[in-house]
Amino acid sequence: MPNATVPFTSWLLPVMQASILVPMAVVWLRRRQFPAAVQRLSWYVYLSLATSIGAWLGAVYFKYNLGFLVAFNLGKIALFGMVYYQVLAQSWARRLVAVATVVAVIGAASVMGYDGFLAMKVSRVAQCALLAGFALLYLEQSLGRAAPGPATHDPIWLLSAGQLLYSAGTVTVFSLESAHLLQYGSITYFIMALSGLAFNGLLTLAFWRARPTSPAPLPLQARQAIRLARA
Repeated sequence: MPNATVPFTSWLLPVMQASILVPMAVVWLRRRQFPAAVQRLSWYVYLSLATSIGAWLGAVYFKYNLGFLVAFNLGKIALFGMVYYQVLAQSWARRLVAVATVVAVIGAASVMGYDGFLAMKVSRVAQCALLAGFALLYLEQSLGRAAPGPATHDPIWLLSAGQLLYSAGTVTVFSLESAHLLQYGSITYFIMALSGLAFNGLLTLAFWRARPTSPAPLPLQARQAIRLARA
C-alpha cells in the first residue's frame, strides 16, 4: 500500500527543488524595487540553486553530497539571521538573533569535521528551530505595530509564515523517522515536497509584493518610538 504513492512522490520532490526558479525569476524582474532587507533576502534564491546543483552533482559523480546540504542549512541560517536582525525593532531581539546565528553556524560547522551525516542533521534541526523562532519574533512584533496595509503585503511576514510551514513539515518528517516509520518513505518525501513548495510559494509572493518602503521603515519607526518612550 505505501508503494502506491512512490511514482507520485518520485517527481514531486524534483518539482519542489526546481520551484526555486520561480522566486528567482521574480527577483530578476523586481530586484530594483526591493527595500534593503528584501534585497538581502533575495540572495537566498542563489544559495538554494547553487547548493541544489552542487548536491546533485556530488551525488552523481562523487556519491557524496553532505557538504552541500550542510552548506545550504548554514547559509540559510546566516542569511536569514541577517535579514531578521535588520527588521526586528527590539534591541534584545536583535542581539538574540545575532548570538543564536553565530553559535548555530559555528557549532554545526565544527561537527562537519567529525561526522558529515551528523552535521547534516544538526544543521537541519538548527535551521528549522532557529528560523522558526526568528519568524515568531517578527510575527509577534507585527501584531503590535500600526502597519499601512494588511500583513499579507509585508514581505517579511510572508517569509515568516512560509518558514513556519517549512519548519513544521521538517519536524513532522523527523518525527516519522524517529518513530522508525521509514517504510513509509514516500510519505516523508511528500511532506518534504509539500512544505518546500509552500515555502517557495510564499517566498515568491514576498518578492512580488515587496515595495521600496516596506518592510524596512516599519521597524525603524518602532525603534524611534521606543527611544522616545525612554527619553
